[in-house]
Order: sequence, then structure tokens, then C-alpha cells
Amino acid sequence: MDGASSETGRGAVPPSAPWLSAEHFCILDTDFNDGADFVRLRRLWEASPGTCISLHYIALCAAPKSSPPPELQALWPLPLPGHHELELNAGALRLTVIFRESPAALRRLKAVCDLILLKEPTLQTAALARLSRFGTAVQSTFQDTETNRALEASGFRLEPAATHIEGTYRVRSKRAKGWVPFSGERHAIVLGAGLAGSAAAASLSRRGWRVSVIEKRAAPALAASGNLTSVISPMLSKDDGVAARLSRASFLTLLQELHRISAGPSSLKWAPCGVLQMARSPKEELLLAETILSLAYPAAFARFLTREEACRHVEQEVPAGGVLFPQGGWVNPPSLCLARMQSAPILLQTGVSVSKLERKDGSWRVFDDSGRPLAEAPVLVLANAFESTRFAQAEHLHFKKVRGQVTHVPASHLPPLGCVLSRDGYLTPPLEGHYSLGATYDFGSEEESLTVECQNVNLARMPLLLEGTSVALDSLLGRVGFRTLTPDRLPVVGAMPDFEAQPAPPGALGTLPRQAGLFTLLGLGSRGVVWSALAGETLAALIEGEAPPLPSDLLEAMDPARFLARKRGLEAPRIPL
Repeated sequence: MDGASSETGRGAVPPSAPWLSAEHFCILDTDFNDGADFVRLRRLWEASPGTCISLHYIALCAAPKSSPPPELQALWPLPLPGHHELELNAGALRLTVIFRESPAALRRLKAVCDLILLKEPTLQTAALARLSRFGTAVQSTFQDTETNRALEASGFRLEPAATHIEGTYRVRSKRAKGWVPFSGERHAIVLGAGLAGSAAAASLSRRGWRVSVIEKRAAPALAASGNLTSVISPMLSKDDGVAARLSRASFLTLLQELHRISAGPSSLKWAPCGVLQMARSPKEELLLAETILSLAYPAAFARFLTREEACRHVEQEVPAGGVLFPQGGWVNPPSLCLARMQSAPILLQTGVSVSKLERKDGSWRVFDDSGRPLAEAPVLVLANAFESTRFAQAEHLHFKKVRGQVTHVPASHLPPLGCVLSRDGYLTPPLEGHYSLGATYDFGSEEESLTVECQNVNLARMPLLLEGTSVALDSLLGRVGFRTLTPDRLPVVGAMPDFEAQPAPPGALGTLPRQAGLFTLLGLGSRGVVWSALAGETLAALIEGEAPPLPSDLLEAMDPARFLARKRGLEAPRIPL
């Protein structure tokens, strides 16, 4: 159940329903409060006989004051800062809940709204204008002279508008630039069938796109995405900076995806058994405790455990206290990639190497090593890690290829473990008879085989994770993969810049020209499983022309053009490593 209302019929409604002539409709509610307006408009939309097939309701919430209506109780997110996406009515209704961590929440919102429910006086009318199009209505339930003047100065004028809610309506009189819905053939080619490619393909397919995936290897997830288990946990920082916020949003989106897949038939292998991130020193333990205290996270998301509390929780002796993420755990990446590929009618070609890309007559064409065309579509997504830089269109992207070796420890060699341990490395509970212990960071190494040296590095981590525990192995057990790292350790998600175009005048990142129809989902590094779900949803939203599930500063932090922008002296975020 998704909390759908009991009103299922589509009866006659007054002709003034705001979405009757729109296929897609977006509403911004600046104070969700108890959700009464959402419930009313949702039921009206459900009963509407018009052509509106999708409704997007963006709700700004003053957490923890805002409380959901009863029909949303089971789906309501934890009161964590940022964007939270809820799907209702079989995906036709999208509810974006934004817990306002600062006044910047409205300025950072990226959307084009058809109706704005203004619940409180504001001078951020320039932000409202940026979120509007010609014909957007602003409804207010108060009288405030300063706000009214600011609205008029921003291009709104007093005019009755039909929205079925009492109040004053101001329709934008100036035509504003905004997101343009995709209008061509909804067909995309995705290169790569690992965590990145499968996420992009699944997110596009869920929006009704026809997707063709081309994988160089014999099956999906045989390269960096092929580990036996990967850890599911977010990053923490005391200042809750860009990297931490993006990591938290990615973590929560991945959990939503895993639960959604698990609700149906699938071969997905994962366990939300919790992750204990232990401190590496007494000083770091104190910092972790202070971080959890200052951020005031709900205990269901993260809580600090002393060493004694950690030992009781794990039911084993551990060397330090740290932060417990109760919702975290582990997942088998190949099973996740397969579940994504099976979730929709995606055409998969395996064992095919792409050697050339060509843009012609509004479409991208890809060719194999013999020059034979493999596929053609208006949109092309590069999701094939560092191999993407072999193409002329992406050769200016700079990645580091970093080897990593994971050691597989037979379950008989270690005591039972009920949660993931993370410190200097990680140890996951056993899957298919083996614990996963890792992983090395071997900069500059191209060695594809297991090595004794790297296995010994991993085994030396054991007493740092489980106190007093050591393991000796008679043979090499494990797996080698190669991560694709960016200079700032953040993914590369969005429209590919046109590196050959003349530099735009100095300004923001968005002024850089882009290569038409060419997009990337790259640079997932060592956190590919956590980044991938949100990266896929963000990319699909950007391609589709819908409001993305992230604020503008996080979008810019992942923008493929950010490194070029810095080189040319434009405004682009700089993220500390």
C-alpha cells in the first residue's frame, strides 16, 4: 500500500481544476504543516478526468514540526535535512519532502512549478520567479504589503486563478527560463552494465524510456561492480558539508530502492544488519561523539556507541566505540545490477566492445571494433567507468584508476558476526560461506591477479576490527577490481560539457556549452553501490527535464563540467577531499 486515498473513482469536477489541460503538473507548498492541502489536492487530482498523468508535489517542511497525514505515516521519512522522494499512486504522484535545514532550501530548489502555495511572508520572491513559468500561479493565505510588492517586482500580478484553494493569486507575467521537458524520441543508449549503467538504465526505463545497454564483458557487473559484498553506509562530517549531504541522500535513496526491489520477486541479496563505524583513535572517537551530538540525528539513522556498548551490540570484542548506522548493511552488487536490469524491459547486449561514438542528424550512433553500427538513439549515457575516456567526446575527463583487492575469509575461520564492521577497512558478515575483508588502495598498480602482499595487508586489519582476532590463509582468496576516482572523490553525473566550444563569458557553471544528448554517470569510486541509485535518478530527471531529486549545490558538485569550469575561472564548487 502506498497510502492512496479511499477515493478511487474519477468523477466530474469543476472545470477550474488547475491541471485539466496539463499532462504534467508541479505544485510547491512552502509550508507542508499537517499536509491538509496535499490531501485535498491529491484527492481532487485522483478524481480529475483531465489529461494530467503525473503530479509532482514539493513540500517544504519545518522538521520536526511538520507531521504527515495518516495516509503517509508508513512512508514518512526520518526528519533528516535534505530532499526525500516518495512515490504514490503507482509512481504517478511524486511527493518531494524537503526538511528545511536553512533559508537556502528554497534558493537551492531546481524545479518549474505550475502552482505555488505561499504560506508565509517572504522576500525570496526572486527564487519563486526562478521556479516559475509563464502562467504560474502563486496562492497566498495572508496579506503582507512587503511580500506583495516583492512579488510584483519579480513579475507576478494580481489576478484570480483557479486552484480550488482560498486565497490571493498572482500569475507570473514574465516568461522565465526553466527546465524544458524532453520532447524527442525517448530512447537512450547506456554504455556499461555495472552499478552505474544499471542504475541509469533502470531509472530511465521507469520513466517510460526505451533503453539499450551495451556491455563489453560477457555479463553485467563483472568489473568493479562484481564484489561479493559491498557496505551500505553514509559518510559523516561535523559541518555536514556537500560530500556528507550527498552521501546521506544517496544512502537513503539506495535503501528505498532495495526495499522496493525486495517487495517483489527478485534474486537480490542484501541485509540491513547495521554498520558499526569505529573510531581509529581516542581523538577520533571523541570527534564522532561530538558530531552525533551536534547534528542531532534520529537514533534510527545514526547513534554513538561507546566501546562497551559496541561490544554488547556486536556480541564480540571490538577495539573501539563509534557510530552505529542501524539501517545500513551489505549488498551483493551483481545481484543488485541484475535486479535493476530485470525490473523493466531493457535491451542488453553483452560481449560487445564499442570503439567509436558519432553524433549525426540529432542522434548518437555507436560502432564496434569493425566499424559496424550497434545502436542509434537521441540520448547516449556513458556509464563505463575509466573506459569512457577512450572516446574523443570524453577524453578531457580525468580519472584515477585505483586497484583494490578484497580478501574472502571462510566463515569457519571467524566467530559469528551480525553486523558490518568498519574502521581501517571493513568486514562484512558471510555470504556464500565467506566474509569479505578489505580493501586495499593500490595506486599505480595494474595487476589484475590476487597478490600475497595485498592479502596480507587485508589480514593485518583483522585485529583492528575484531579485537584479539587473527586469520591465516593457506591460499589466495578474494577478488580484484579497479575503482574510477575523480579528483574530489565525487561522482560525475549530468550533461557532458563541450570541451571544444568557445569559452562562455564568465559566470556560473551552467553557462558552459554541453554536447547535445550526451550524458555521464561516472567516477563512483569505492562507494559505487551507495552513490549509484541517486545518481541514476538524478541523471534520468535531468534527461527527462523534470525536477531533480537534489538541491542545486549538490547537482553542481556532481556536474561533469565542474573541473572545466574551474580551469576557465567560472563559478564551480570546490569540495574538500
